[in-house]
Amino acid sequence: MSRYEGHTDLTALRVAREAALARTLDLVFERHPYYRDLFQRERLRRDHFQSIDDLERIPVTTKAQYMAESQRFVLESDGLEPEMRTVWDVMYTTGSTSGVPTPFVSTSYDFFNILKLQRNMLLLRGVQPTDLIANLFPLTTVPHGAWIRVLHAAASLQIPVVSAMPGNPSPHFDLGRSLDEVIALLRAQSPTILWGVPSYVQRVLARATELGTRLPSVRKVFVTGEALSETAREHMMAALASAGAHHAQVSISYGATEMQGGMIECHPGAGLHNPLPAQFQVDIVHPETGRALAEGEPGNVLLTHLERRGTVLLRYALGDISVLTREPCPCCGAVTDRLTRTPRRADALVKVKGMLVNPDAVIAELERHLGGCPFQITVEHVADVPLSGDRLRVRVERADDATLSGDLVRLVKHACGVTPDVERVAVGALQSDARWKTQRFTDLRGKTSA
Repeated sequence: MSRYEGHTDLTALRVAREAALARTLDLVFERHPYYRDLFQRERLRRDHFQSIDDLERIPVTTKAQYMAESQRFVLESDGLEPEMRTVWDVMYTTGSTSGVPTPFVSTSYDFFNILKLQRNMLLLRGVQPTDLIANLFPLTTVPHGAWIRVLHAAASLQIPVVSAMPGNPSPHFDLGRSLDEVIALLRAQSPTILWGVPSYVQRVLARATELGTRLPSVRKVFVTGEALSETAREHMMAALASAGAHHAQVSISYGATEMQGGMIECHPGAGLHNPLPAQFQVDIVHPETGRALAEGEPGNVLLTHLERRGTVLLRYALGDISVLTREPCPCCGAVTDRLTRTPRRADALVKVKGMLVNPDAVIAELERHLGGCPFQITVEHVADVPLSGDRLRVRVERADDATLSGDLVRLVKHACGVTPDVERVAVGALQSDARWKTQRFTDLRGKTSA
């Protein structure tokens, strides 16, 4: 099996991108309801787009705009080739401000490219033909992509995968496995790769150690869906060593429904690579003006679909801030878009009791103190409290430390200036069977943050 072989220089990549974008823009001007109307309002014609640099003429598309009119972001496909008009599948974002998931439509043509994307993700991560993947994502009531795309990734390289099927998302589903049953499956199958949400992977490793189950065959762990700081990665590495996987690497993915995959590390700390740069372009722009920023400057992360035929997004704001480079990766040599700073939410600051709170700072402090112990932070409005009836609540899955609550109160107040209510809950209480990932920070006053 060969290593990932992408473009060797930016010139070749740009040529491929220009060709793909030209094909897509021809279709968008004719068949995309949302952008067709936008272009008319902005007085933009097809001949205004002679190169990929001209994309900057297009106003940034926000997540709110996409969620409000998601069907208008799907190309009108009558008369196109069968592969470009046949809907292969529909995945959903994790939700909107109204709680209603947003559909993301892929045609057969798109699915073929999703397989290429998933293949490149595995090759960049150094997957071998002898690997066996343990799929630790839960099945969900709404298809979000994570569970099923693992199966597709394995198929793209013709390697085996075993799905652990943790939890039960619905009373109509009875095939889910308990945590101990998942551990038994891993012991029986001896996977070399664990793939799942960080908080659940950490729970699996902790329980395996409690049961005395050794997992020496594990050499890689792929995580996505939740942020994983370097401190949390170190805790996961320690948990792997405790379970017998002394040399395993933890590989982070910056996943997005709008990519049907994610930007991944070829090696820990090497930055997050766009695995299929001829079909996706990632840009960094000024948060207010939408103008492109130079490499190395932090700004909003934008995604442009260069080669899609179902849902198509141009200059779409993923909602995060990061730093971009297109210099060859020093570890693998790939020439592609690469995020060199862990993405953080662009709308992260929230006001609680008159204080501006940075959730990322609070989360980082809790991770340093709690290690891999699951926790959730919520901001809630207490109706019967006059004036500032807001409450910052921290729930932690740990019941073996009598001093924990006081420690966390002091820690959180030092991090953000707000005194929290700390609640210890039973192990597993924060795990949701209905969702494949957990929000670490949630503003329940009507707005959700990650």
